[in-house]
Amino acid sequence: MTEPSDILPAESQPAAAKPERPAPARVSSKLIENVGVQLEAFLGAAPMTVADLTGLATGAVVTLDAQLNTPVELRLNGVAVARGELVAVGEKFGVRLTEIAQWPD
Repeated sequence: MTEPSDILPAESQPAAAKPERPAPARVSSKLIENVGVQLEAFLGAAPMTVADLTGLATGAVVTLDAQLNTPVELRLNGVAVARGELVAVGEKFGVRLTEIAQWPD
């Protein structure tokens, strides 16, 4: 039988060892490397009304809210993942990366 002198108040009892949580399982990149994603380059925005939009014609210029030296933002499925600058690649445009977001562990 336990004697009253053997019972310690809860705050003075030794803490029970908490079991260690196993590390989350890592997914092999080989399993997901062929999953399709959408990478978009965001240059800026142009707020306008529907009347403005329907009034556009071939050759019209839409002024964006970004400056010429503003970095292009690359978005992966809508989430910003990198920034860079526009460059000419032959007859096409490209983006030279200047910042890449860190992936969470």
